[in-house]
Amino acid sequence: MSPAFPKTADVPASEEDFDAGRSASFAEQLSTARRGLWIEVDGDRVLMENAAGERIHLPLDGVARRYTPGRRSAAHAGEGVLELVTTGANSAWLWLETFYRSGDRLVHVSESRNLPFPDMSFSTVYDYSGGSPPPAGRVDLGRIQASQPAAIRIVPPEHRHREFLTGPVEVTTLVVDPLVRTVEFLLDGKPVREASKPPFKTRIRLSSPPREQTIDVRAYRDGRTHVGSDRIVLNQRHSPFTVEIAEIRPLAAKGPSDVSVAVRITVPRATALTRVEFYLSERQVAAFDDPDWRESGGTPDTIRVDAVLENVEPGDFVRVTARLADGRELEDAELLQGAEYRSEIDVQLVQLQILAVDRDGEPVSDLEPGDFEIREKGESRPVENLHVSNDVPLVLGIAVDSSGSMGRVWQRLHTVLRTFMAGALAANDRAFLVDFDDTVRFLQPPTGNKPLLNARLNRLLVGGGTALNDGVLFSLLQFRREPGRRALVVVSDGHDENSRSRAGRVSDFAEWMGVPIYFIGVGRSAPPMVLVRKLTRRNGGRFFRIHPGLPRAEVAAEMERIFERIDADLRHQHVLTYYSSLPPGEGIEPEVRILRRGLTLKSVLPLFGPE
Repeated sequence: MSPAFPKTADVPASEEDFDAGRSASFAEQLSTARRGLWIEVDGDRVLMENAAGERIHLPLDGVARRYTPGRRSAAHAGEGVLELVTTGANSAWLWLETFYRSGDRLVHVSESRNLPFPDMSFSTVYDYSGGSPPPAGRVDLGRIQASQPAAIRIVPPEHRHREFLTGPVEVTTLVVDPLVRTVEFLLDGKPVREASKPPFKTRIRLSSPPREQTIDVRAYRDGRTHVGSDRIVLNQRHSPFTVEIAEIRPLAAKGPSDVSVAVRITVPRATALTRVEFYLSERQVAAFDDPDWRESGGTPDTIRVDAVLENVEPGDFVRVTARLADGRELEDAELLQGAEYRSEIDVQLVQLQILAVDRDGEPVSDLEPGDFEIREKGESRPVENLHVSNDVPLVLGIAVDSSGSMGRVWQRLHTVLRTFMAGALAANDRAFLVDFDDTVRFLQPPTGNKPLLNARLNRLLVGGGTALNDGVLFSLLQFRREPGRRALVVVSDGHDENSRSRAGRVSDFAEWMGVPIYFIGVGRSAPPMVLVRKLTRRNGGRFFRIHPGLPRAEVAAEMERIFERIDADLRHQHVLTYYSSLPPGEGIEPEVRILRRGLTLKSVLPLFGPE
């Protein structure tokens, strides 16, 4: 049995140029093969045969297997989409087939890379031969073509944590497509300026007083061909999941022992609040479900819920529990001391990602809130809580150098990456994948679906040069919309050859973003140590080197040890929280000290992206 693509795919790209005759032959073979298709999913396997008699029979686990000599194939199904990925020997070329339903039809899309002709995409639409298929919703192709090269991304203006921007600011871009000639900048949908030479940047005047504003960029090639766009929202309130009893006051008009309790809940942008429950001591006294709070007012990410508690006695306490649509729950509690009540105070919760190490540089786990001191503008702020890593979801970025020189460790790297993701990602964690050689590809946006992440690794191909700076900067930009703990793993084997971004720009942005970077250098041409130190040491990351002289059998073992060390760091991350009385929009720069002897704070990073 052979993978379902034309026989011309067997010829290496270096042996024969693409010409009109070869094009016609390829088109004829493809047309013959796609006149009919039989496909069946049997449990955890897919069985398929096309009109040319080419057959596929694979498990749906996303694991690449040697299917025929010189080829490896993998199959994955999820969210109404079936994917088949076939690569040639040493991952020299790739043939990606995607199947999804559109109404009562089946759509079959093939994409090629590094075959003996320019990269192409082919689509075939099938009618069912007998009757209608079972009901199912349409799956947009845009959701599954995640490996297309990036064209442009906005690098947000630098500012302090939670600071609102106003007046003139400089907006720069990361332009990955080398054929981009013009970039158009828009503010709140209105054109501001066009930049026609690298680095593509401009100054934009924001509103005063500050308000939420949107910046768009559009990239064009010669002839005004639109090739990419990006958007950021500035001065947008960031919303960690918090629950706080904000106000307790007596209700003399109702009764001498009745009180009103107001709770303030901030809701992350990626989910919704579904239920709020009030307890008097251990007895539930009120519950609210969406849409009870839709008309409560406040900012878009803050919800206020009020409840009346009757027959309160000295020594009672009030407890409030809030539940999100993604299953997370938080609560706050306060003792009711007779007539001692408090009015609402406007405070904002600040969350800091920290990593503490001992004298040997090993991460420490047995920390307590009392081990820390926080000062804000010279004033001491009490620690509200200290969360262990499992309490706060992780967003993990993995950027892989797929240049031609990575071929020596390619298969081992795939295996170790799969093992690492399986162990490092907990139930609520997510990861994304970036691939860079001469250019940058976004293999997979953040997801907690481990089988999907494994399947996306099959799209990695070895070939081309190295755009290290672009790959790191592009990866860091993916965190700008991602709250929670964050970390980036970069695997590369050499010096930058093809980036359009300067190393200094990347290291400055990395320091400002505050994402821990774990850099793994593979091979003889290690990246410049000046860049590596800036990327790793200032934000709590690490640099690892796999020495080029190691025997092949030891390379995989060394990779495993490195990823185990990274995993240990991630598991020992903590989130320290405190309440700031600074007004919204004023930049926050807390000073944090660790009081326990023999320990050092390796990193203190404000959470939530910079948009």
